Amino acid sequence: MSSDLKKEQYDKALNALGLPRDKDPFPLDPPESVDYWADNKEILQKMIKTQLDSMMFASSFIYVLYGPVGGGKTFAIKYLANPEIQKRIFRTIQKPEIESLNIRVAAIVPLRSGQLTFSLHKEIIEKCFSTITKNQRLLKVFLESKDFGEGNIRTAFRNIRNNVYRALGGKLGISNVENTEGYKFLTQSKSRYGKLKDVNELVETIRILVLILSKIYRRIIISVDELENLVRATGTERFLLSDFFRKIHETIEHDMTLFLIFTLDSYEEVASLLQPALLSRVKERIEFSFVRDSSAVKEYIAECISQRCNVNPHDVVTEEVISEIAESLVSSFKGRLSFRIINSEMHRIFGDTYISANQPEQYKIDIKLYENSMKVPSVNEVMKKITERLTKGEEK
Repeated sequence: MSSDLKKEQYDKALNALGLPRDKDPFPLDPPESVDYWADNKEILQKMIKTQLDSMMFASSFIYVLYGPVGGGKTFAIKYLANPEIQKRIFRTIQKPEIESLNIRVAAIVPLRSGQLTFSLHKEIIEKCFSTITKNQRLLKVFLESKDFGEGNIRTAFRNIRNNVYRALGGKLGISNVENTEGYKFLTQSKSRYGKLKDVNELVETIRILVLILSKIYRRIIISVDELENLVRATGTERFLLSDFFRKIHETIEHDMTLFLIFTLDSYEEVASLLQPALLSRVKERIEFSFVRDSSAVKEYIAECISQRCNVNPHDVVTEEVISEIAESLVSSFKGRLSFRIINSEMHRIFGDTYISANQPEQYKIDIKLYENSMKVPSVNEVMKKITERLTKGEEK
């Protein structure tokens, strides 16, 4: 069965179960805007503490998030980045809201030393300028800024500032900022100003932009995902990136949070990729571990349906079935069960029960239907049987 057909079957199952298609309770990838949290309360508490730290203290912080594929790291970052979630947090503790800017970037697989570090810098600069050029208040701050550093960096920022115009009615704008010589220089493209020379200059350009952004935003949060790609980097690249992060933290002493995200099972693996001088500055390491308890799986399944879809989970699937699914998954994956695997299995179960129930307009998953659907051969089993028969036929 093709992935498109599986998706169509799953969507039909959602509809027949009374769940909205546009709010998949078990997404295979985090939604663009995450507005719900299911189970994993201990991790949620630690993530909320990072928000409280930023409210209580002006200092800059570094956090390391690590764990297996599908463990919920990116989901957690997106959840806290949601402005509505931030409002709820501050309302709960009865404190004034702190508006923060969330910048998400991803580490590439480097083909040569320096490529990973420079590509992260380029993406951060691009996202900072994208925010500034879309915001009238920030454009005004940029226009009035006096701190543009020194040398070619100052020349580059002034070149960009010279391209800011005031339209009729006083509205500020900047057209085709990407084509200015200053922007090309700051994003490491070919420019008549030359090239950024070293880590110190990379950090200086970020410092200047964070200074501008912090006039509007109380906290700048930069989340760097896919840092497990450092495993495939040279020792030189690893040292360079550690130096880059360390100097960002040292230079930008206030109003910034760095989340360093690794899809690695242990902190020992993370520590082997970073320099001690950077590790010593990490405020907290947060582990997103495998799901090993069937009660946690049950709670997760139920809360995904109730929190994401605003539907009573037991109107969709009986408690007995949820318990059966949870026990089966914990047993089958033997200590290596992630939330993404649970989501994938729920896709399969919804699709299989829908087919087993003869594709009704409306249905509920009870234990009899669930057990009947389990008797239907899976696509992989059917493919295996066909392959075996064809192979035997060819031998004859």
